[in-house]
Amino acid sequence: MRCVANFEITSDVSVVTDDLVLTIKDPRGAFEARIRNIPRSEYTTPFLLSLHLYFEAPSLTEASDVADELLATCLNMLAFTVGSSFRKHRIRQIVDAEPAQGAMRDVHLWSEVIEHDDPQPFLRPKHASSIERLLEFDVPPAIRRALRWYRLGIHADSPDDQFTYFWFALEIVAEFQKPTEKVHDKCPRCKSALYCETCGEHPEHKPYAKQAIRALMMAADEKCDEATVSLLDKTRNSLMHGSTLREIESTLPDPHESVVDILGKLLFNALVRQFPKELINGAYMGLPSTYLHYNVNAYGHLQTVVPVDQEGFFDLNFSGFKMTMVPPGPPQSALPSQIRMTPEQYERLRTLSFSPGDHQEMLKRIRVQEHGGYVYGLVMATDMLRIRQAVEKKEGGAWQDLFREIFQPVGQNAEETPESADPE
Repeated sequence: MRCVANFEITSDVSVVTDDLVLTIKDPRGAFEARIRNIPRSEYTTPFLLSLHLYFEAPSLTEASDVADELLATCLNMLAFTVGSSFRKHRIRQIVDAEPAQGAMRDVHLWSEVIEHDDPQPFLRPKHASSIERLLEFDVPPAIRRALRWYRLGIHADSPDDQFTYFWFALEIVAEFQKPTEKVHDKCPRCKSALYCETCGEHPEHKPYAKQAIRALMMAADEKCDEATVSLLDKTRNSLMHGSTLREIESTLPDPHESVVDILGKLLFNALVRQFPKELINGAYMGLPSTYLHYNVNAYGHLQTVVPVDQEGFFDLNFSGFKMTMVPPGPPQSALPSQIRMTPEQYERLRTLSFSPGDHQEMLKRIRVQEHGGYVYGLVMATDMLRIRQAVEKKEGGAWQDLFREIFQPVGQNAEETPESADPE
């Protein structure tokens, strides 16, 4: 079926005039791209190009994957011919562009991505003291370089880049601590030591880089086996020869991006082993559950009338529909707090959350769970600050009086504690 996708592209260059539309037609008919500027009025708003992509897809459901592949082809050629950066910012819609059977068309609509997610409240004084302790060790230059690539790998957006940067760090550590003892050449089939019939002995040599990396992986994690080493080595070879993780996903675990976590955790263990045990023992350190960066985006399917411009192309800037994601509250940087209420107090809080006033949304944001005859609520840090200030200033009001009761010492009524307190 014929489809048209509406993309927004970040770029360092723009079309020479705002009313000019550049058209790129694939000679084999795979796609037609129409590119124009999206004028902006403020420097705080990033400049974007609008790119409408006309193409064929098996169905509207599969159109997104097809569009992404064709967009990559188009952006690759733009970067090659122009010598500037072009990167997908987001997709806005995909529209059924088949010849009209009626006024209504199927549209897949995406929301705007929340650009800056809340951080995970994690940093504590223990981290600062642990860093000071680790800095007592005079880190060798090679390990400093490895730590740099580890940091860049954590930060990289693309799983392909993350894997590559982690591998750079692993190679540096492996070369740094490569053993001097000679090793045997291995049979490519059975992996046993090769034997020279003429010399009557097993040939030996100093470890190659690949052997040093294997030894490092095995030493870093006792669960690392030959299959894991082979998986990571083949993945590295594919990436270094221009493939992507998606292109080789049939050879990788499901999901294919998880290979980044396998390598990242092995690398972390290898880096830890470079520090003296007496400094590492007792250090307060964190290991993420995943190194991958995920974005959440809302998506909807609707039927509507899509206007057409004078040239017969779809006007995908049509208004009337807007897909948005509503965050649970204001931006947060600190841990939420936990409050304990009696069932009667919770009923009062629930009633107040339906009464008009500037407190309504704040009370609705409190997430609750019953346990042991009490109702426990999780209050956002910014909301708790406002509540605390109202109570301390002795403000009058129903919700202020309720929280004064809730904040009474344990044994009299209820308590307030941080959601995640240190066990010590």
